[in-house]
Amino acid sequence: MGNIKRKTFSWLTAIILLVSYAIPFSGQASAETVMTVQQAIENNSGTATVEGYIVGHARGTNSYNYEAPFGDDYNFLMADIAGETDPAKLLPVQIKSSFRSEFGLKTNPDIVGKKVQVAGSLEAYFTVPGLKSPTSMQFADGSGGEPGAPGEPKPPAVTGLNIHDIQGEGHVSPYKDKEVAGVSGVVTRIEGTNAFFMQEPEDDGNPNTSEAIYVYKKAHGLTVGDRVEVGGLVKEWVLDGYSEKLQTDLAMTEINATAVRKLASGLELPEPVIIGQDRIIPTEIIDNDQFSVFDPSEDGIDFYESLEGMRIGVDGPQVVGPQKYGEVPVIANKVEGKVYSPQGGILLTEESSNPERMFLLIDRDFVAKAGDRFNGLVTGVVSYGYSNYKILVDQETLPELIESDLIEDVVALEYKENKLTIASYNIENFSAETSAAKTSRIADSMINNLQTPDIIGLVEVQDNDGQIASGSADASQSYQALIDEIIAQGGPAYRWTDIAPEYNEDGGAPGGNIRVGYIYNPERVQLKEAPKGTATDAVAYENGDLTLNPGRIDPQNPIFEDTRKPLAAEFVFKGQEVIVIANHFNSKGGDDPLFGVTQPPVLDSEVKRIEIARLLNEFVAGIHEEDSKANVVVLGDLNDFEFSEPIEVLVNGQLTNMVETLPEGERFTYNYQGNSQVLDHILVSNHLADQTEADIININSLYMEEHGRASDHDPVMVQIHLNNGQSQCPDKIGKGPEKKNQDNGKHLGHDKKGKACGYDKAG
Repeated sequence: MGNIKRKTFSWLTAIILLVSYAIPFSGQASAETVMTVQQAIENNSGTATVEGYIVGHARGTNSYNYEAPFGDDYNFLMADIAGETDPAKLLPVQIKSSFRSEFGLKTNPDIVGKKVQVAGSLEAYFTVPGLKSPTSMQFADGSGGEPGAPGEPKPPAVTGLNIHDIQGEGHVSPYKDKEVAGVSGVVTRIEGTNAFFMQEPEDDGNPNTSEAIYVYKKAHGLTVGDRVEVGGLVKEWVLDGYSEKLQTDLAMTEINATAVRKLASGLELPEPVIIGQDRIIPTEIIDNDQFSVFDPSEDGIDFYESLEGMRIGVDGPQVVGPQKYGEVPVIANKVEGKVYSPQGGILLTEESSNPERMFLLIDRDFVAKAGDRFNGLVTGVVSYGYSNYKILVDQETLPELIESDLIEDVVALEYKENKLTIASYNIENFSAETSAAKTSRIADSMINNLQTPDIIGLVEVQDNDGQIASGSADASQSYQALIDEIIAQGGPAYRWTDIAPEYNEDGGAPGGNIRVGYIYNPERVQLKEAPKGTATDAVAYENGDLTLNPGRIDPQNPIFEDTRKPLAAEFVFKGQEVIVIANHFNSKGGDDPLFGVTQPPVLDSEVKRIEIARLLNEFVAGIHEEDSKANVVVLGDLNDFEFSEPIEVLVNGQLTNMVETLPEGERFTYNYQGNSQVLDHILVSNHLADQTEADIININSLYMEEHGRASDHDPVMVQIHLNNGQSQCPDKIGKGPEKKNQDNGKHLGHDKKGKACGYDKAG
């Protein structure tokens, strides 16, 4: 009977345990239960272990901070999703003094995004559901991987491995999520107090495997030149980037060390691999096999992976773009067949995204522009962050930067009294609140570099108070601030026109209300009279004119949600009418990066630009259908390249892109991560193409503010000879009947149909 009773008890115990796991939160929680953050919030009593991501710091009740610097080491915020900011989904966690050295955010801001398990008391903290009096805190295998079952023994560590064995021939370690022990190397770079890179002193002769690895270990206490032996868990971990939420960035192979033993100190570092000599970098392909074949000799993304963590060198690299975020884009040397700008940049083409571009991570105070060159060997360690491989430069041995001559670019189009000049200029979030220095630079560029175009289509004009959430989208003071500065510097008294967007409906920085608009020289051109449209009115073309002037094209079309609407305006020059349409297509935000986890990159944003381009093309086609000789100019920041599908759809039998008439080396208006590229365009009716000349004035994109740049875009300009028909309007301003218009200006004559040709005030 005794045995029967023991068996009965054993079965009952098993059933009770099963029930307890199936219904873990009926009543108070227990410390053995591993909860999600949401479960801990909903069942905030008793004791439990909670698993989630560290996302920020609590300064007070519902006063949360998600970015360093953090005010103290007393708490952190947990969430089920890395990057979560919804207060209702956050669990404030108290940090006892014994855990602060490792888990306090003031001391360890880099642990934001890490996955942790915390055991403690579920109770109110900062008056919201929280976790206090923790009894244990630990990183969940250091990476966010699922922890093992409670009480499950760890498998034995793998020993006898070299670093190249762990790295393997590929982007993912063959020992991912396995414990390793006795892995040795020389410390080549210290990354704060919690991480370092180490490398095998000797190369194994296989160019497909890296000899170096990143090691994460709190308070490691090491210095460069130490010989160490490491044991811990091998992980694929995104060190610094967008991956947790957007899942776009590549991971680095790392050892999340539980043991580090110093064997020696003061050793010489392994010799750097010299790019262009020891290893030849691919110059055409980033990836053409979706990671199915690891081929560092052909695919740029595989090439950098084969050097992950290793010391490399670049001898006399040439800078191909301005320093940004501390990154200086460079190339080791020029390659036959590639397109380079006269100033020293490298151009993005339909054939190549230039995988040979490397990014020297120096610091944000470093001043460099395209065309500069380092006078000697630049060395550093290959890492990855924010969608690109980076070279973490040895700053103490960084050679001198030899600066190239700064040659100011002036428009090559010679002024002609009888030719109309039109420019497109993205002036980068300009408002009346913009600094006097930037306002002065923009005005100076319009006067001296562009030689005062007759019409300037402006992009990224913000409302009067910039990004202050005032509720007003009016930009009259912004335009006037620029016009006044142009006058002060000796330029013409431009006038302006635009249509203010509905508040916060056109995208851009919240509160800024960026829009497209125009300034024009009334001594040269006039805005033809017609009622001015509103933010929601749709302009049409009827009886040879725009029904609204200016007017927005189909502004209530859903395709323009959170996007700037095209603005059409009809001007009169020397009796000839010209319709100018200013644009700012949706940005490339959300597209996959060139060196990301998805190959080839998916360009989600392009779909919208294609539809906008199609709509715009149809509007232009409607004008040409009614009047085949109508003069139409389409301009603006179209956020795509001259060879892209959106631009092809926009052209589609109606327009000629004047950018494509320029030499290849001059076709760029923007520099993104070292790639010079065209984002800003001017297109004209096909019948105007032979009468139009174009120029891009490269005064901004290759430079930093220290070099005098006024914006992040270069202006584009055309000069048009409008001689395709007899003048419809009087040549002299003021000729013909005059009367007041809706803006209290005067008509500037009438055509033979009795329509007013223009008026002398707008806004």
